[in-house]
Amino acid sequence: MQWRWVGAIVAFRLANALFVRTYFNPDEFWQSSEVAHRLVYGYGYLTWEWQPDARLRGYAHPALFAALYKILQLLGLDTPWAVAYAPRLLQGLIAAVGDVFLYKLAFVYAGEAAAKWALFSQLTSWFAFYTLVRTYSNSIEAVCTTVALAYWPWSFQTDRAKMDVYWRRAASGLSAAALGVVFRPTNAVLCVFLGARLLLASPAKLTLLVTVVAPIGAVAIAAMLLIDRIGYGAWTFVPLNFVRFNVVEGKDALYGTHPWHWYLVAGFPEAAATSLPFLLAGVWSSQRRELAALIAWALAVYSCGAHKEPRFLLPLLPPTFVYAGLGLARLQARAPAKLFRALVLMLVAANGAAAVYFARYHNRGALDVVDHLRAALHEQHDAASVDFFMTCHATPYYSHLHRNVSLWFPDCSPINRVKGSESDLVRHAPLDVAEARYGNGSNRPTFLVMYASAERAIGQSRLAAWQYTKDASIFNTHFSLDADVPEPETHMVVYRQTAFA
Repeated sequence: MQWRWVGAIVAFRLANALFVRTYFNPDEFWQSSEVAHRLVYGYGYLTWEWQPDARLRGYAHPALFAALYKILQLLGLDTPWAVAYAPRLLQGLIAAVGDVFLYKLAFVYAGEAAAKWALFSQLTSWFAFYTLVRTYSNSIEAVCTTVALAYWPWSFQTDRAKMDVYWRRAASGLSAAALGVVFRPTNAVLCVFLGARLLLASPAKLTLLVTVVAPIGAVAIAAMLLIDRIGYGAWTFVPLNFVRFNVVEGKDALYGTHPWHWYLVAGFPEAAATSLPFLLAGVWSSQRRELAALIAWALAVYSCGAHKEPRFLLPLLPPTFVYAGLGLARLQARAPAKLFRALVLMLVAANGAAAVYFARYHNRGALDVVDHLRAALHEQHDAASVDFFMTCHATPYYSHLHRNVSLWFPDCSPINRVKGSESDLVRHAPLDVAEARYGNGSNRPTFLVMYASAERAIGQSRLAAWQYTKDASIFNTHFSLDADVPEPETHMVVYRQTAFA
């Protein structure tokens, strides 16, 4: 790939990072930049996963953003806006690395024509546009997977007989895959499959195991142990804690469940979107099925978990787009040129429309409301406080406000995810919670943030009696995709204490 194309891809992903203005899942902030903010600035909220009795998350991923914050701090560039959005720009650069290596992977696996269309598929994918620049550990896991697959010693490569090339590719691929495990332990699902196939196909299994697999695995485990020893202040092995909580105890079900076939009938089709038919065509027409086997293996393993989310499938997008690129390349060679151009325009239009709407409008209130609060707190010279009177983790937190003020939201850690808990009542009985919390006048924050539905339940007259004035009404969404909240939360509202208005 020419450097001018690399530059264009980097520019595209940076623009992509700034274009996304919506809220998809709390982990984008609460498991990355929020943790990093606490590491560097000494204040920030650590969710229950980071507490001593859980330790379900590794510090390697937020450490990336902590390093970024520290650099900005040393350079005097850590403005509130930079602290809020620099992590996403960094993730945009990381996503661009994934794009470049996707081209390399597809070029090796399926040829130049397929590589161009594979890159086209990823760059125009609404789901990739919507998710890859978000600061999820899944996003960097996807990039590490792409790099690993790009270097992998595939069975069809004619130079496999050259052992130095074989070992170099195996070491590079396994190193990238192991790095993915360091950032997100679930990447071990892909590593186990790839490593097992590599060992079975190797002409020198024991040598490969002793000189490549074992050292790389040992370094990855040591890195996780050391990083988390520094982060937690005690020795802990996060992957073991993760498996115990989610698999052995099955507590992942506390955060939503889907039937075993959900990834097959909903999650994967949503993520692959318009690439799905070309993926199927590419698999059908190709004699190279190793990537298809990887996708099938991962879907089978992921389907065993009770809790499922589309973003968990991000590492499967690169192999998906390789086959989609192959399908498109073969269609281009056979279909009339005008018909194929019309198809390409339809793909761009369909994905573009979905990308613009979901990245720019659907659930955008969360970011707009903290931007509003950040500006308001900057003007507030007295001690201020903010209550997020809504479902837990509904907005970014200190990482987007960058001011050490008193903040509150209802707790929804596993022990509190029961009917009748505060987090449950805020949604289903907001007036009762508001009366208990604010009625006697002793616990009223400077700013009160809530959904318009809660505002209606509490009543503007009651809020006025509590000395609150509406400061802003901010659009959030047109419709709800949450089965637990069938009625859309169309707006978020901000109330300010009258004395501070």
